[in-house]
Amino acid sequence: MKRAYWILTSAVCLSPLAHAADWQECVSITENNARLACYDKLARSQATTATPPQVTPASTEAQTTAQPTPPATDQALNNRIVNEEIASGNPFSLRSFKPTYILPITYTTNRLDNPVYDFKPQHAEAKYQISFQFNWWDQPLGPNTAFYFGYTQLSLWQLYNSSASSPFRETDYEPEVGLDLTTDTHFAGLDFRKVRASFIHQSNGQGGLRSRSWNRLALQTAFGRGNFAGALRGWYRIPESRETDDNPDITNYLGYGDLILAYKFPTGTLSATLRNNLKSDNRGSIEIDYSFPLNKHIKGYVQYFNGYGESLIDYNRSINRIGIGIALTDWL
Repeated sequence: MKRAYWILTSAVCLSPLAHAADWQECVSITENNARLACYDKLARSQATTATPPQVTPASTEAQTTAQPTPPATDQALNNRIVNEEIASGNPFSLRSFKPTYILPITYTTNRLDNPVYDFKPQHAEAKYQISFQFNWWDQPLGPNTAFYFGYTQLSLWQLYNSSASSPFRETDYEPEVGLDLTTDTHFAGLDFRKVRASFIHQSNGQGGLRSRSWNRLALQTAFGRGNFAGALRGWYRIPESRETDDNPDITNYLGYGDLILAYKFPTGTLSATLRNNLKSDNRGSIEIDYSFPLNKHIKGYVQYFNGYGESLIDYNRSINRIGIGIALTDWL
């Protein structure tokens, strides 16, 4: 009883809300049960008004850093994939596909008057490309799959040929559809993140001697590591009848696939696109692009092309061209 008495007395006296008068009132009671009842009543009243001890939870930062996730080794490629996924959820946004750029000034050392035009082409012309993609069906075959649509348009514009009313010398239209699969496969020190199976149509919308078109089935994989990324694509040309085939020898010049390599530097992105027919009568092409930020909206863009197939009209003519302009998007 004495122990209980001292515990209750201490609890009341140590409480910052206890008043000396209340404590003295309980002490003055001589009958034990009544005195204990007074202490109980006083203790209950203090418990209801006392501030509970504060428990400081672990901070959000501590919780999130307790088990850090190792950085992805395919940083540049992974950033592009993440940005594409974010854009795919916005109906007002088009996802980038191939680079979108305009080169107001380009110059080629080659003669451009074959096939015959109704004007004399100049060596200086503008070149631009528009390219976008979107998913028209998410998860058709389960998670990480999508049916996609892509479109690329490349134009060569005789902007400075005022005597001929500045015509477009060539415009190539390239829609494609296919199945996109996001993967997480590691091989030979590289992270393979994308596989695409596609049907690709490309034509220049012209007639007569300047008509060009072909259809392909393609399989592509995208890979990366750190600030490096690449894509390897192979294709099979769908045969056409001799009567409708405008360019039966196109694979002799454009081959059966291409390889894209890109590296993201702190100051810009350098990329190269290579093709080769892998035959004894060797023909191929290389395109080197360098982009660098000008502001948050556009990038400076420099392009060099050498070889066959810069455009459909020039698929069987080797072109040597240098150009400078701006880009909205590049490979990375």
